[in-house]
Amino acid sequence: MNRNDQSPVTTICMIRHGETDWNSLGKLQGREDIELNDRGREQALETARYFENGEWDVVVSSPLKRALETARIITNQLSIPTVHVVDEMMERSYGSASGLLPEERRKRFPTGIIPDQEEFEQLRQRAMVGLNKIAADFSGQKIIVVSHGGLTNSILYSLSGGEFGSFKTRLKNGCINKLRLQNNSWSIDFYNKTTEELLCAKS
Repeated sequence: MNRNDQSPVTTICMIRHGETDWNSLGKLQGREDIELNDRGREQALETARYFENGEWDVVVSSPLKRALETARIITNQLSIPTVHVVDEMMERSYGSASGLLPEERRKRFPTGIIPDQEEFEQLRQRAMVGLNKIAADFSGQKIIVVSHGGLTNSILYSLSGGEFGSFKTRLKNGCINKLRLQNNSWSIDFYNKTTEELLCAKS
């Protein structure tokens, strides 16, 4: 293919929000609007460090408080004026399992089936609709997207053909996952990396 025929590259760095008190306790956290704790705010500041030496055009967030606050901390550090909210980036609904500790979930749902949670395929499709919407709205730009562990993992699962992401990868709070779109083809540069890991790799 002639290089002139190639479409511009759209770069998206997806971030899992900083820590909340529910995260620190190990509670399953879905649509509940839990705020960051102090460690989560520190993680957001640390995550922003990765982007300080580059030019980033847009910041997008889930509407939930923990993601929005993470996004606003990053925009303040980068002097980006606006956070664009995209509802499709909201976390998975875990239904009656939300707020439960792992042992509580195993006791209440011994088969692992939670009848009122959002189905994985529904989550995956919603997440990809949101991702493609963001890529179309900000085509050719460098975009930071702040979202959630379950939703981001479903995207990684989709783009890797199930090699990693959902069912295989536990995303860290504040981790960065770098995606690129060109000529309607997605690629993953890296996933589940903290700023410290990324900066150490460069040194």
